[in-house]
Amino acid sequence: MTTNFINSAFTSITILLIAGCASMTQAPSTAPSATVRIREWSAAYYGSAAAGKGTLYYNGRAHHFTISGVGVGGAGGQKISATGKVYNLNNLSSFSGTYHGVSRGLTLIEGKMHAKLTNGNGVVMYLAGETEGLASSMGAQAFEVNLTN
Repeated sequence: MTTNFINSAFTSITILLIAGCASMTQAPSTAPSATVRIREWSAAYYGSAAAGKGTLYYNGRAHHFTISGVGVGGAGGQKISATGKVYNLNNLSSFSGTYHGVSRGLTLIEGKMHAKLTNGNGVVMYLAGETEGLASSMGAQAFEVNLTN
């Protein structure tokens, strides 16, 4: 009976955490300043590391960037293809920097992910994407984003 209670409590807490992350990773309904497309690879075992490339579409032009990061939470390896909306981007130079945020996702061969990332300039990215591999993720992350052109 104690084991059933512990399992039920753990399941309930997990559902609440996932629901909380879901509400934090949904973009506002207002028009974004820009959009992004990202291709990234990540590996995790309690801690995580990720690296990839992306394109920022801002003021009618495409700007390429790199993204790399570390985080806590999750296990496995996956390839991520994400698109997203960028808010509070008032000039191109504000886009580069260190982003912090939360993400959630599950990949069993194919899956989905959602993330909200904010940098020190107040720029916010809301990402949603497709994943390939075998991984689970739910936790905090820090990413370094640098424009390359």
